[in-house]
Amino acid sequence: MDFLDFTAATIKALAWPIAVVVIVILLRAEVANLLARITKIKHKDSEIDLAQEVEAAAISADKALGAVTEADSDSERARINRLAEDSPRGAILDAWLSVEEAMTDYEKRHGIEYANSHTAPHHRIQSIQWNNLDTPALGQGVLQMLDKLRRIRNDAVHGTDSDVTPETARNYADLAARVKAKLEEA
Repeated sequence: MDFLDFTAATIKALAWPIAVVVIVILLRAEVANLLARITKIKHKDSEIDLAQEVEAAAISADKALGAVTEADSDSERARINRLAEDSPRGAILDAWLSVEEAMTDYEKRHGIEYANSHTAPHHRIQSIQWNNLDTPALGQGVLQMLDKLRRIRNDAVHGTDSDVTPETARNYADLAARVKAKLEEA
């Protein structure tokens, strides 16, 4: 193989990879916009549509929670909005942590055996639900919302930031604030 054959073979082998890299570089903004719009994940038999789950939870919340006074201050809402833009999953986790704090306070106020930080959230929700049978401080809708928020949080934890839009994260945070307010009222 002489020098010309070697050069031709090298160019032939590298043409497509170089073309792909150039196209990706030229279209990186468009590709990023497309990835940000992904709201549904499917892997084998599993499928997660976070935006649809949050929307369904919002509809349930309107029925179950009724009117709730705004619990978040403007500075807290602004902080959540910034977090939702920077890291939508982070905003969902942050909102869930505030719900867990309200659950802990509720458990303490109602004499429910205090759950430690290692207790799974679904066990804590069941414990609150069982206690609620004896003294119905919370409506069934609030308990269902707690479970929906927990499941959506789980889906977000096991996804990536591109799986959750900032709008979905803001909606989740609003729902979490409403549930938190109901827990604090009870």
